[in-house]
Amino acid sequence: MKLVLATILSVGLIWACSEPKGASPPLKIATNPWPGYEFLHLADQLGYFKQVGLDVDLIQLGSLSDAQQAYLQGHADGLTSTLIEAVQAPHLGGKPLQVVLIPDFSNGGDVIIANKGVNSISELKGRRVGAEVSSLGIYILTRALHKYGMEIEDVELINVEQSNGENALLTGQIDAFVTYPPVSSKLLHHTQLHQVFDTSEIPYEVLDTVSLSKEALRTNPEAVEKLKKAWQMALDFSSKHPIQAYQIMARREQITEEEFIAALQGIEVLSLKQQSQILSSPNQLEQMASQVCSLLVELENISSDCNGLKDLFYR
Repeated sequence: MKLVLATILSVGLIWACSEPKGASPPLKIATNPWPGYEFLHLADQLGYFKQVGLDVDLIQLGSLSDAQQAYLQGHADGLTSTLIEAVQAPHLGGKPLQVVLIPDFSNGGDVIIANKGVNSISELKGRRVGAEVSSLGIYILTRALHKYGMEIEDVELINVEQSNGENALLTGQIDAFVTYPPVSSKLLHHTQLHQVFDTSEIPYEVLDTVSLSKEALRTNPEAVEKLKKAWQMALDFSSKHPIQAYQIMARREQITEEEFIAALQGIEVLSLKQQSQILSSPNQLEQMASQVCSLLVELENISSDCNGLKDLFYR
C-alpha cells in the first residue's frame, strides 16, 4: 500500500512540456491525497470534465505542502487545500487566488496519532511532535494544544512530511504526528500507534477548498460553473453507485474500500446546494478566514494584518 508520491521536480518536467501548437493549455490544479478531493478525480475518471467542456489536468502530489509549493512556484493554476493554505498563498508569494469550490469540512478526518506511551494531548508536553509546519499540520496541532490549555512552545515541534511520518513514528524520532487519510489509515494498522485527537473536537473549523488564481479565472471565466457541475455529477454518481464509486476512489488512494469508507466518516462532503448555502453567508466565511489568518500571524507563519479576506471567496 505504498503511496506514489511525485516530486515537484519530476512533475515540473511534465509541466514544462509544451502544448500542441494552437491548443489551449488545460487548467492545471495541484492536488494531494485526501478522500474529499477524490470526487474531483472520480469526475475526471468518469469523463465528466470532458462532458461539461472543461479541460482540467489534476496534478497529483504527495501532500498539502507539495500542492501549495506547486502553486507558489507557478506550476499550477490552482490547488486543492484547506482554508489555511488558501489564506497563506498570497502572503508567501503566490498569485492572488479565490476559493471556487468547498468540497468538505474535516470533522474528524485530520488526526494526531501517537505512540502508546502517549494517551492524551496533555501528555504531549515536552514531547517531540511531527507536523508539516508550513501548512495544515501546524494549525491542527496548535488548535489541539489550545483546547487542552497548552501552547505550541509546550512541545518540541519537528517538521515532518506526510511521506516520512510512518518511519519517524516507528523509529522513535517523534512521539506523535499530525496527519490525515490515506496516511492515517496506514498508520493505524500498527498496534503500537493510536489516535489521540481528531477534528471532530474542533468541528467546522477545517474547511477544504479548491482555489484558482484570479489570472486563470479571467482567462477562463466559465471554468467555475463547469467545475461545479462536474463535481455534482461525481457526487450524484457516488450516491447512485456507491460500491463502484468507493472502489474507484479507494483504489486511487491505495487503501481498501473499507478504509476509504471509514475515512469518509470524518468528512462532511458538500453538495453544490450545501456549498451555495455556505457561500450565501459571507460574514461567516470571512470570520473563518480571519481566525485562520490571525492564528497564522500569531505563529509567525505569515506576516500580515489579515486585510483583504473579503475577496478570498469567489461569488
